[in-house]
Amino acid sequence: MEEEQIQRIVTRVMERLAARLGADGGRGTLIFVFTGATVAFSEALRQVRSLILDGFRAQLCLSESAGQLYGGSIEDQLKGFPHIDSVPHDKWLGALQDACGVVVPLLSVNTLSKVSLLIADNPATNLILHALFLGKPVAVACDGVDPGPDSGRRHLGFRYATPALEQAVLHRLKTLDSYGCRVTRASELRSVVNDLLPVDKRTESESSKVVDGSVRSQIRHQKRTVTAADIVYARSLGADLILPPGSLVTPLARDLASQHHVAIVLGDDHA
Repeated sequence: MEEEQIQRIVTRVMERLAARLGADGGRGTLIFVFTGATVAFSEALRQVRSLILDGFRAQLCLSESAGQLYGGSIEDQLKGFPHIDSVPHDKWLGALQDACGVVVPLLSVNTLSKVSLLIADNPATNLILHALFLGKPVAVACDGVDPGPDSGRRHLGFRYATPALEQAVLHRLKTLDSYGCRVTRASELRSVVNDLLPVDKRTESESSKVVDGSVRSQIRHQKRTVTAADIVYARSLGADLILPPGSLVTPLARDLASQHHVAIVLGDDHA
């Protein structure tokens, strides 16, 4: 099955099921600020989808460079999800006042430097800084700026920074932390936001497992049949499915699971 066909199916399934999966927008609005970093892009979008399914509305603000780099990709990957719109650039303060928090899934060195120096010269930096001034929670993923030895930046080739340059970046991250930002990894954004803001209790039984050095959620599937909708839901959470013995997996669900790397594991009978 072609990728485009699968994406259309995923979009249609999500349009039908999003509200039933928890995406009712009842927990308030989060403003997601995207800046010009690309490290952990897929993980960052997975976290955004998860937070929408947790019941948050999403307002998106893309810096100029973010819009040029991956604006179209963000739109594609959020198709089918409800309660998403953009922050009007000329009304960012009103949007911020109505929001319950700000999330920065992709932080660039440029934005990090500006915010740490209290420079707010565009909507993205204004939203981050003034959220702090308003006492609103701000969660920031540092994957795009982290100079550490195993960081994504090094895998992109940015491995020749002098110790002084690396220390300057780390100092700016500490400054953001001291301002009140929760600095974390992209893979932890959902958990951090749910820690900062009231959490709805989910009905599904979920756990986590370390796979290849990263933490993946596991959903214990309660039904005997696994459909495409179940795979779409698991994919949106970055989770694998644990099935009771005797479960049936539809061909489309199996195709989607393979396409999106959702593991289907036969577990002990837990029904």
